[in-house]
Amino acid sequence: MSSITQAKAEAQKLIKRYNQLQAEAKNANAIESRHKATEADKLVSQISALQLAITKLQAKDRENNKKSQIKKTPTPEKTERVIQEKSQVIDRIHHLEEAQNKTQAQIEQLTRARAELNRLKQQANKHAATIVKERRANDEKLQQELAKLIKKKEEEQSTLKQELVSVKQQAQKDAELLKVQRDAARSMMERQKNLETAKADSPNNYKKLFIVASVIAILALLLGIIIASMFTKPSVPSSSISTNTTKHDKSVGKKITKKIKTMEIYRDKLKTIPIGPLMIKLPSGTFKMGSKLPYSDERPQHKVKLDNFSISKYEVTFEEYDWFAGATGKKLPDDNNWGRGKRPVINVSWYNAVAYTEWLSEQTGYTYRLPSEREWEYAAAANSETTYWWGYKLEKNYANCAICGSEWDGRQTSPVGSFKANKFGLHDVIGNVMEWTLTCFRSNYQDAPNTGNIWEWDQGNCLKFVARSSSYKSYERELRTTKRNKFSPNETDSKIGFRVVREN
Repeated sequence: MSSITQAKAEAQKLIKRYNQLQAEAKNANAIESRHKATEADKLVSQISALQLAITKLQAKDRENNKKSQIKKTPTPEKTERVIQEKSQVIDRIHHLEEAQNKTQAQIEQLTRARAELNRLKQQANKHAATIVKERRANDEKLQQELAKLIKKKEEEQSTLKQELVSVKQQAQKDAELLKVQRDAARSMMERQKNLETAKADSPNNYKKLFIVASVIAILALLLGIIIASMFTKPSVPSSSISTNTTKHDKSVGKKITKKIKTMEIYRDKLKTIPIGPLMIKLPSGTFKMGSKLPYSDERPQHKVKLDNFSISKYEVTFEEYDWFAGATGKKLPDDNNWGRGKRPVINVSWYNAVAYTEWLSEQTGYTYRLPSEREWEYAAAANSETTYWWGYKLEKNYANCAICGSEWDGRQTSPVGSFKANKFGLHDVIGNVMEWTLTCFRSNYQDAPNTGNIWEWDQGNCLKFVARSSSYKSYERELRTTKRNKFSPNETDSKIGFRVVREN
């Protein structure tokens, strides 16, 4: 092989190696790429020099060939010069091969480093996945523990609320008992004082006055004992009491109250607590039901004749309802953080209101229920035919509504009895809360009967029940005793409460 051919072959190898270095430089990191690019530039310079040398050699070969044609035998000087040039090319090729080997070693070292880096990344990702999995398991365990703790605290809070209600009611009973005893003691002291005065004024009447005072004192003591027996501490059962009683023993109520007269105010004694809701017995009568104004669901206006019945003087309060909830295991309704006690109970469904009346029936032996729509309007109007029971003008501070001028307007309910009662003695028949009735909603009063306290309906097909009147959020358009509202029996709202009726 001639030196030119060998030089060409070596040059091709260098060019191929240069292309490989360029490809590998693209895959290396930035610092190594710049290093390889520098080496590649050096190789390019060396290749260019080598190509130049080859070109010169080719030119010399051509010149030699020409001269050889003239003179076949070269001179020694020329031969020695060619050998030297060939030797220089071979040395340069050796240098390039050494540079190539060094570069190859560096590339292999970088490849191993990159493989090690990938292995470390995979290991780190696997470790991170394990940590995330463990953390997720710990979070789920913590959430379960928090849920158990929250449930436990809610149960404790419910128990404390029930205990608080019991304590408040017991304190009220104790206060009433103390008042009775104090009045009895005061009466005895007055009798004793009168006795001493009479003794000083008339010694002859001493025995008579002493006998009279003794009799009065004995009667006062007996009265205190009787009243004290009425206020004995109730025993609230832990299990729910059935409210499905359909037949009641009215002898229970007769032992507690006298025959109730019309417009008389009374309370029935319950088995588990001393007293029930304060009731007013209304007389029988005839009134015009509905509105003269063009409210389609309040027309046609028609006369209705009702028998007498009793209705609660106030809307049922949280205090009264909480006794029922504690005795039957019902959930206590939310008071919206406004306070319980004497405020009207809110956030109760129609079903819960009916359950309360059934519990009252079981406790007293009398039939308690929600008022019918016609009973409610008769009691609220109290023989008036004006827009409001007090007249046609919206007077200030007569009710709790959005524009009635009270301290609770539009914000929250007010304690029952905070405003003047109507002529039948009922409070809050306008404003405060709307009130559930027993009546299934009909779109109007068409074909309504003229007699009877209840307009019968197929209760199984009833989807909406009537809630009468207005609430603490109502404006003037809704503030009338004829106002009708309809709600699903499962619905609860801070604007809806109820009052109860007892059949006489």
